[in-house]
Amino acid sequence: MTTTREDNLAVLEGYFAAMAAGGPPAALPFYAENVVLEVPGGHEASGTYEGHDGVKAFGATMARLSGGTFRLVPIDLLASDDHVVTVANAAVGPDGQRTEWRRLILSTVTEGKLSHLRFFESDQAAVDAALSGASALSGASA
Repeated sequence: MTTTREDNLAVLEGYFAAMAAGGPPAALPFYAENVVLEVPGGHEASGTYEGHDGVKAFGATMARLSGGTFRLVPIDLLASDDHVVTVANAAVGPDGQRTEWRRLILSTVTEGKLSHLRFFESDQAAVDAALSGASALSGASA
């Protein structure tokens, strides 16, 4: 099956619409069953996640590390016949202590599903520091 950039852009737009309407459970069907998610960095959520269970584990880890404050707001959605790119503002932390950065997500679309995603952070050191301060964000003791 040949896909076009319009098809791939529609996948990404549908994904973000589902996230806005129903959160991660609503967006899970946009991922291929064998999806691979690569998260850079030196924090607990960094690593490679596989399959729907991996996507769920990543989301749960981010929620825990951020105390539920993580936000991702897409700015630009770009597409080709093989890939989609999300340019987004990301933030974590309570007001007054918020860490903000730009995140690029390079994704491969296979048969109408997001099959491989790789994050690129504009300030990896700041992301690592913010997400390594789990006790400060979540209220847990060290």
